[in-house]
Amino acid sequence: MRVGSGRPLVLFVMPTAAYCTLGCKVNQYETERIREGLERIGFSTTSFASQADVYVINSCTVTGTADAKSRRALRQAALRNPDAFVVATGCYAELDPGAAAQIDGVDLVVGNDDKHSIPRVVLARFPDVRPNGHSLARPRVRTRAVVKVQDGCSQFCAYCAVPYARPRPWSRDLPDVIAELRALAGFGYKEVVLSGIRLGSYAGGLPRLIRAAAEVEGIARIRLSSIEVWEINDELIETMAGNPKVCRHLHVPLQSGDAGALRLMRRPYMPEQYAATIRRVRGAIPELGLTTDVMVGFPGESPEAFERSYRFVEEMQFSRLHVFRYSPRPRTAAAGFPDQVREPEKARRSARMIELGGELMRRFSGRLVGSTVSVLVESRRTELLSGFTDNYVEVQFAGSERLRGEIVPVELLEVMDHGTWVMAHVP
Repeated sequence: MRVGSGRPLVLFVMPTAAYCTLGCKVNQYETERIREGLERIGFSTTSFASQADVYVINSCTVTGTADAKSRRALRQAALRNPDAFVVATGCYAELDPGAAAQIDGVDLVVGNDDKHSIPRVVLARFPDVRPNGHSLARPRVRTRAVVKVQDGCSQFCAYCAVPYARPRPWSRDLPDVIAELRALAGFGYKEVVLSGIRLGSYAGGLPRLIRAAAEVEGIARIRLSSIEVWEINDELIETMAGNPKVCRHLHVPLQSGDAGALRLMRRPYMPEQYAATIRRVRGAIPELGLTTDVMVGFPGESPEAFERSYRFVEEMQFSRLHVFRYSPRPRTAAAGFPDQVREPEKARRSARMIELGGELMRRFSGRLVGSTVSVLVESRRTELLSGFTDNYVEVQFAGSERLRGEIVPVELLEVMDHGTWVMAHVP
């Protein structure tokens, strides 16, 4: 085909990249950095469910189920486009690179410390790609952004493979974090989630980081990701309670409410210590949304130990539970423990704990009905807008599309669908 000048018309089709992120918010953050790097060099982003030229699977290995999901995602990518360049990275790829590499269609396995190199390696595979020449690529509607401030863990709980996948604890410099927060505010993000594998061990001091983040103009909400109970101190509680930008929400892993199980897990606290810390937090922060992780079926967890854990979870009145069944992880101490719990019993205990979690969520949401709260509007679900309160209750209400990305006051009307969301309206 020729145009008026007689020169041939060359059509350049921008190559596409798709992403699948499994596991924690740190992985979410790292996937975003990879995406930005690939977009800078000329790739457009497409859905993981569609055909792409490059697939990046940022894997997880926290449970056997996470391993299986990681392998399945890698196979799905290769099936969607047998000619695609498939990259396996993340904790599953870090701990078992040989197994990841043997999956049909996987072209590259990258460890956690080398994720930053993925765009450069991909570019070598696609030498004709044309750089976009733009800076940070962000979605049109900006709501919540995850910001990694810390990485690595050296705790070595008996069940956990993360210290083997991310063995080097480190923290970002405070000025570097604040510079990113200012950039995010400039893009229009209203909420940032400070995240880390061990967020509470942030080297610069988490309360200091929160206070500095609160001074960034344009950031309206600061949310903390998961934090260990022994890393919650009076200064952190006072900082959270004293700044209206800090969300009234904490995710504090419990794992078990039974003292014997916690000892076997090598968790450095007992149930009564956990409860005492949470009482202090709730005393300072009314209507705190408290979410947690609970493990069932840990080796040696007797029926009586499970019942003690169940009762403790109920007494703590969590607002959400993440329940998972114990699965042996490579290199961990618990993989060799005696008295492994049989899978049918794990499933039974999991079902009971999940049911309790639904009831606790309904109770927490129900206490808020009749009040007016602020909601960050993030998406549209069927005919309704959807978003979260600062204490992490999902709210749905009728409203204009122009409200997406905004923080709006809504009146909570009714708990719906077993407490997973609350119907509301704009006063």
